[in-house]
Amino acid sequence: MIDTAEFQTRVARLHAALSDKMRLRGRTLEAQFRRAGRRLPGRQRRAAAIVLGAQDWMGHPKLARVLDMRQVNAAFADLHAYLDPLDPKEARRTAILRLLGGIVLNLIALGVLIYALAQWVRTG
Repeated sequence: MIDTAEFQTRVARLHAALSDKMRLRGRTLEAQFRRAGRRLPGRQRRAAAIVLGAQDWMGHPKLARVLDMRQVNAAFADLHAYLDPLDPKEARRTAILRLLGGIVLNLIALGVLIYALAQWVRTG
């Protein structure tokens, strides 16, 4: 059987990690996971479902005793293994570079179209 206080501290650490690493707002862990959506890989979404299910079961003393703690511990470990190496500054930098790359690509395509139109008008 797990200590509920220990479980709540692990949930609080996971809540803080989601806030810091992925910049997810939400009052509860469930709201944060809902906001994360497809930003989390499938394996981590399954781990999140296990943690949320365990969180529901921990509120009931008899259900908490039958909870498979190996599975819950593995879910916590899997989520932290994914979140710990994330760098929010690098993610922001990558998003900005992708946006700028898309803008540059569109400007190049527009330039090519304008050039082709000018050539077509001159020859026709």
